[in-house]
Amino acid sequence: MNYKKIIPAAIGFYLVFLVLLAPAAWWLKLVPLPAQVQLGPVTGTLWQGQVQAVSLNGYVLPQVNWQLSPWSLLVGKLALNLDIGQIRQTTLPYAKAQLSYGFSGLELQSSQLRLPVEPIVPLLKLRLPFQVAASGTMLLNIQNFSMGQPWCEQLSGKASWLEAKFQAPSGWIDLKAIDANLSCEQGQLQLVTEAGNPLALHVTALIGEQGKYQLNGTMKPDASLPKEVHQAMQFVGQPDAEGRFTLKLQSN
Repeated sequence: MNYKKIIPAAIGFYLVFLVLLAPAAWWLKLVPLPAQVQLGPVTGTLWQGQVQAVSLNGYVLPQVNWQLSPWSLLVGKLALNLDIGQIRQTTLPYAKAQLSYGFSGLELQSSQLRLPVEPIVPLLKLRLPFQVAASGTMLLNIQNFSMGQPWCEQLSGKASWLEAKFQAPSGWIDLKAIDANLSCEQGQLQLVTEAGNPLALHVTALIGEQGKYQLNGTMKPDASLPKEVHQAMQFVGQPDAEGRFTLKLQSN
């Protein structure tokens, strides 16, 4: 038996397992995190672990769990299943994602993200002359996503604002739901709203290099909406022959 080959190999395997089975808290200490990101107690290992809570600029993500797939390493990819929160706790953020990263970049499969709208609005820091309040749930379903330039190579998914409401001086205005389809357009992220919402909102939004965006479309508030909504349309412009208002926005 050739001990000169067996002993170094055994030591090598021992060191590999020692590193891989090190506590997840030890690994996370090696990652430089931005000041606005704070982590709660960490348990588990690199392969399977949990962060009790993650705070992103004050927005808390509860119970972040992950599980790495060792078999994906054989094909040159790092793959993991990510779970955040509980699906039954509808008032808290929830996510379930299948991620992989390899030579072709980041990929997502069968992933879902759910966020309550109310705590998100203050984080957007909208520059409006009045205070904005909204409620409901943002739901993002990604069937598949492949990274590309500047953003994506392939994207198939849907974004929805469920139980959509915003507050006007006269009270809360119910917009029911606003749905949009997600795709890639020449490497840019594209969002196209679906018909059937009370605003008759039909827009196409593109996000390109360096976060530059472009939005084009129309809207025609339903007659059942409060007068404040219709009065606000004067700041949008003049309607066309069919009563639709043109929307056009783009970054500098």
